[in-house]
Amino acid sequence: MRSTVFAFLLLSARGGVAALAAWAVCKLLRRAHAPSRLLCWLWLAVGLRFVLPWGIPLSLPRPQNTQLAAAADTVQELGELPLVAPPPAVSAPAAALPWYARLTPWHALAAVWAVGVAVLAVRGIVGYIKLKRHVALACKTSDGCYGGACVTAPFTLGILRPRVYLPDDLHGTARQAVLLHEQTHIRRGDPLTKPLFYAVACLHWFNPLAWLAFCTFERDMEAACDEAAVRGRPLPERNAYCESLLHFAVQGRSIPGSLAFGQGSVKERIVHLLHYRRLGAGALAVCIAVVGLCFAACMVRPELSAQPETTTATPESPATAETAQPAETPAPVVQTSALPTLSDATNSPRFICPVKYKYISRFATENSHRGDDLCADEGTEIYAAADGVVLAAQEHYSWGNFVEIDHGTDADGLRWFTLYAHMQSCAVQVGQTVTAGQVIGYVGSTGHTTGNACHFEMQVNGTLVEPRYFTAYGGSDAAELTQEKADEILAEAVRRAASDQVTAADGAALSGVDLFTLPVAPPPQVSGYDPENGHPGIDFAAEEGAEVYAVAGGIVTVADYDVEKGNYVVLDHGGGLETEYQHMKSLLVSAGQSVVQGQVLGYVGSTGNSTGNHLHLEVWKGGSKANAVNPRSCIPIPHN
Repeated sequence: MRSTVFAFLLLSARGGVAALAAWAVCKLLRRAHAPSRLLCWLWLAVGLRFVLPWGIPLSLPRPQNTQLAAAADTVQELGELPLVAPPPAVSAPAAALPWYARLTPWHALAAVWAVGVAVLAVRGIVGYIKLKRHVALACKTSDGCYGGACVTAPFTLGILRPRVYLPDDLHGTARQAVLLHEQTHIRRGDPLTKPLFYAVACLHWFNPLAWLAFCTFERDMEAACDEAAVRGRPLPERNAYCESLLHFAVQGRSIPGSLAFGQGSVKERIVHLLHYRRLGAGALAVCIAVVGLCFAACMVRPELSAQPETTTATPESPATAETAQPAETPAPVVQTSALPTLSDATNSPRFICPVKYKYISRFATENSHRGDDLCADEGTEIYAAADGVVLAAQEHYSWGNFVEIDHGTDADGLRWFTLYAHMQSCAVQVGQTVTAGQVIGYVGSTGHTTGNACHFEMQVNGTLVEPRYFTAYGGSDAAELTQEKADEILAEAVRRAASDQVTAADGAALSGVDLFTLPVAPPPQVSGYDPENGHPGIDFAAEEGAEVYAVAGGIVTVADYDVEKGNYVVLDHGGGLETEYQHMKSLLVSAGQSVVQGQVLGYVGSTGNSTGNHLHLEVWKGGSKANAVNPRSCIPIPHN
């Protein structure tokens, strides 16, 4: 839904730019006494620009600045998105997520837009019906019009079969001129064109430039018919026509007709008629050329030129075709000598600071703040803290655009990882080898954040550590790494590594069991398995309402509510192996039901003793929670 909203807003913005440009051009052409009919064609091009997502392609050079190029690519991608997203492919016969669980602020914004469109559409239809009923008793006259006591002002009514309604007190040359005005409307298709343009304005009711285009088109349309009505007539007949225009403008204010004779800016219409003169052939040709160029400009759709491929010319080898061998790409080499060493804290190197920050919001485990927020201006470059390989470069509901880098193993055999979140955009790809100081993205405010910052996390063997002990922050922002602190971190990292290993008993319990699948959609944000401290499972952080899947086929033994567990489900997979899913928002299964691998059991929530939206998953062997198994031993969980 978000992409659809952005695509529509971009379409409205393009139409608004075209409306402003057309307004400026029309103002100049009116001073040159250009025919109003030409101006109407220009406004029709603006109306098409508001509804057509495509147009005449115009290739523009790519900006040299990397950030500007990335922003331009984003705008272009939004413009290429379909306004109605295709339905997602169904991979399994799982139960559908309730409609209320899928609502987002973007759905609310779309609902407000739909209400506005509906209100304006109903208003137009009701006005048409009222006028239709008001003149139902009008009778046909000798000149083919309709008149009677119910007709107080001239107007045209009807879309497919329009009729001209004239008051009975309108006589002589004034009646002939007014009749010609309304017949010109019909001949040019205005009874159909105007409602269509009104519909375009209703679709973009939030955009004042759309209403500017509609009102100006309406004025120029009436001026064009005025010109046709007085063309070739002497000055006295023009004056009589202007008097009729002024007279019915006063009387016609209460008439809700769509093509009333006296509607619009009457003063400007009268001044225009009194000074109206036909242009010569040369001046008319120039006006036609200007309108044609503006029409084409309104239909232009700018596109960035393709990114040029940078190639480096290399001298040819003296080897012949028979002896030449294809060059093999060397495997990426990650330099680990710059990684911290916990066994020697005094001489331990530090990671480089990834952002030229203004201030730091600190790491705080008690507040579940897993890293440091390096606050900086939007678009500030983010650098790799050390050499490594990109593990992830994608969008996450909480982290926004983020990058995770594997820096390899240090001299103590410990593996280091860093994560950079809330980016405006990523500049690297998964599997790419990066060097310390290389640009990997730009500061932004994506995901769950309150401002522009780079959320910087650091892990050693899967254990979170405070970046200030290992990063070259400026001044007092860095902290001294004492040997005591290093030993504390080292002990926890070793313990964590041991807990993540599959024991022999676990392997025996899982023998003959197929590999489980993830219980939530990737990429998962996982907290560790720690049975010694009363946490015999792992937590998968996910957005509220996200689907919870059965990790393997089995039978539902429990589907109930508990004060501690909230809404929870227990599955028996056979062979004494069971899984439990806790804190769900709602359940879709019941006790005794058979489920298959990947079937939706319920939706992520925060029921029971929980501090936030997540799924708590436990794996047992032997039918007892006392024999808990580390879920990492049977579920392919990516590094977190």
